[in-house]
Amino acid sequence: MKCYLAILLAIVVVTSHTSQAKPFTECQFLAELRKHHFKDLRNWLCLAKSESSLRSHVVGGPNKDNSYDYGIFQINSRYWCAKGEKGGDCNIRCEDLINDNIGDDIKCVQKIYKRHGFKAWYGWQKKCQKTLPALPKC
Repeated sequence: MKCYLAILLAIVVVTSHTSQAKPFTECQFLAELRKHHFKDLRNWLCLAKSESSLRSHVVGGPNKDNSYDYGIFQINSRYWCAKGEKGGDCNIRCEDLINDNIGDDIKCVQKIYKRHGFKAWYGWQKKCQKTLPALPKC
């Protein structure tokens, strides 16, 4: 009976977590960027598609240094956020980067970009640096 309850609880937890996570459409993502006055929309769209497939709930890793990457922009925990409490250079909890509200992700990513440009992301270097996709008609 305990085993059955544990399995049922695990299913409820997984189901509730995944029901909150949705992939953004290209147009939804671009609308968020436009709200925050982003330039170079083709680069940002390509970056988010290559890093997370426009999914805000993605956690990547562990990386070679045992850090993890969080959210739609795959923001690294070694430098930019902290697990369980606000921290890193963005002064944010890493867990706050894996929900559908990407406003806080955007504030952090602006800081990263200001310091390092697009080269801060391997996904951008591998997939976007030479060829950018066209923007969708939204």
